[in-house]
Amino acid sequence: MFIRPGIRVARIVKEWRDRATVVKQFAQGLGAVDDAQLELLKAGKHSFVGRATLDGRIVVVKWRELTSLNDRAKCVFGVSRAYRQWRGARLLASGGIPAARPFALLVQSGTSGAQPAAAHSTSTSANPREWLILENAPGQTVLHHLAGGRLSLRDQHALARAVGVQVGAMLRAGLCNRDHKPSNLIAEFVDGVPIVTLIDTVAIRRRSNPGEMVRMLATLLIESIGVGLAPRGAIAFRVLRDACAAWLEGTLGRPLGAHKGDRKALRALVRSTAKRIEQYIRFHGDPTPKDNPLESPVNPKQ
Repeated sequence: MFIRPGIRVARIVKEWRDRATVVKQFAQGLGAVDDAQLELLKAGKHSFVGRATLDGRIVVVKWRELTSLNDRAKCVFGVSRAYRQWRGARLLASGGIPAARPFALLVQSGTSGAQPAAAHSTSTSANPREWLILENAPGQTVLHHLAGGRLSLRDQHALARAVGVQVGAMLRAGLCNRDHKPSNLIAEFVDGVPIVTLIDTVAIRRRSNPGEMVRMLATLLIESIGVGLAPRGAIAFRVLRDACAAWLEGTLGRPLGAHKGDRKALRALVRSTAKRIEQYIRFHGDPTPKDNPLESPVNPKQ
């Protein structure tokens, strides 16, 4: 039997506390799980993201080996990637912004033995490890929606509006995301209305200003450009305009009206934000992502 001693439950939601033992057994068995049982979504040398079934429920699992002293220290002090994702999701939830909800965070002290085969690593190190178990958000990433090319023009504009409003809503809640990529956003259409959920909340910060809006909107474009899927101008403008409108409403403390003053303020904000986004992208450098988020992980057994 493939057992990992030393695994402890560091965080678990209230309604899962009576399932802590089941959660630990689930983490212990991951190393023996066949690839057919663990659907890989992203894989690296010392980490992976996959989808699996826990106690009859489909969940997303993030596994990471803590390879450096810095990684281990961050885990000890509760500021590692898994802990930051936990806190980021809770911050968004408190602001009423959809995000993948974390269920449990597990930490394993260093031990001998092979690391999970699903991580696609040949390492047999005794490094500590972290598991983060999250809800499985239904739908596809916004980037996959762009790549699929199957959305109607109406749905494209609806999705663009939802993404723009999401950016504005985060800023109004006093939050920002410093890694707001379309591959981190899951969109599901419910009765024709897109629901956008953030699945990676590691980079959520308590900060809200026009500069962070520029960064978030530019990041949305940079990844799309890097994989050759830059949205049409009208779609990009829809995201920009609705983000600016949501930000402006938060600043004014009221909905925007149809009178000249509000229209003028919105136009001015859109123009200035567009110029700053253009500058941000220009000075960013090569937009090509290190790992193509549209590619599936390669199975080393094949």
